[in-house]
Amino acid sequence: MSKEKVKKPFYKKVWVWIVAIIIVFAIASGGNADTETTSDSEETGLESKEEAEETKDDKDEASGEVTTAKMGEATTIGDVTFTVNDVEETNEIDSGNEFIENATTDGKFAVLDVTVQNDKNESITIDSSYFKIITGDGVEYDPNTDREVMMAMGEELDDFFLEQINPGLSKTGKVVFEVGGDVDLTNAVLKAQTGFWGTESIEIALGE
Repeated sequence: MSKEKVKKPFYKKVWVWIVAIIIVFAIASGGNADTETTSDSEETGLESKEEAEETKDDKDEASGEVTTAKMGEATTIGDVTFTVNDVEETNEIDSGNEFIENATTDGKFAVLDVTVQNDKNESITIDSSYFKIITGDGVEYDPNTDREVMMAMGEELDDFFLEQINPGLSKTGKVVFEVGGDVDLTNAVLKAQTGFWGTESIEIALGE
C-alpha cells in the first residue's frame, strides 16, 4: 500500500504567518496614526482656545469704557475728579495790557475753565495736552499753546503746564482751543485723561 501524504496544519504553513504579521503591522501602524492625529488635534484645539482667550483679553484691555459727564458736574475716574465750570467762545482774546497784543484767529477760541481734583494717595501731574475737544462728527482739536495766546491770556490763563497736584488738593485753570468758526461746541465733548498715555479718560459734554 502506498503511504498517504500527511498534510501540515494550516497554522504551521509559512504563508499564514506572513499574512498574520502583515495584518498585525497594519493594525499597529493605523492605531499609532490615529493616536497621533487625535493628539495633534487636541493640541491644536488647545492652542486655538488659548490664542482666542489672549486675543479677547487684548481687546478688553484696548477697548476700555469712557466715562461721560455733563458740564458743571464733578465726575471721578481713576481717583481724579474733573469738572468743566465754564466755556467761553470768542474770536479775540483781549490781553488787557497795552504792551501786549490781543490774540486773534480766523475761527474762534474756546476757553474752558476746568477744575481737577486729586483724590489719589500720591501726587499727580496735569498738562494741557491731557485734554482735547471732540466734535459731534468726530473731529479732534488739541489745546492751543501758541505764545501769542499765552501772552494775551496773561494772569487769567493759569494753564495746566506740567502742573503737580498733591493728594486731596485741586487745581483750576484755563485750557484754550482754536477751532473753526462754524464748530458747534454744544454738540462737542471735552476728553480728559489722567495721564500722558491716556489709560483712563472721561468725556464731558460741553452743551448745557
